[in-house]
Amino acid sequence: MVTVTLRPSEMATCQIIGSMRSLVARGNSITDRKVGNQDGTLADIQGVVAEYAFAKKYNCFFDLGLEPRSGSADGTINGDRYDVKSTTYQSGKLLASLKVNPDVDRYVLAIVDKNTVSLIGWAYKNELIKEENLRDLGHGKGYCLEQTELHKFK
Repeated sequence: MVTVTLRPSEMATCQIIGSMRSLVARGNSITDRKVGNQDGTLADIQGVVAEYAFAKKYNCFFDLGLEPRSGSADGTINGDRYDVKSTTYQSGKLLASLKVNPDVDRYVLAIVDKNTVSLIGWAYKNELIKEENLRDLGHGKGYCLEQTELHKFK
């Protein structure tokens, strides 16, 4: 596990970008694909915090775009397109919706606790998106891997 702590100014930037992304997406009828019953705007902010922390740690570009999008990758590292999935649960799992994202090669699990982000591990798309990983955690079926099933960051 790798831990990244964000400064107050970085958190404020993430909150603004997350809020704006949420407004733009809902204003353009983009379906919210969050897995869970949390507030959509808060989930978008949490997602931006996780994406920013990953980009900060691995010195890769953080996408500041606010255009409406459904799917797409959060960024590229070592030639692979990645999607950071975030949760606030310490026992959180790597989750993906049934809508398969053609623009992603790797999925990353991040646990967000205020301004601290724990990068737990990652999985290739073909390791996560397969029938034996389908589970219903109370909010409909989706793909799921336990933390112990993820590749660890070096």
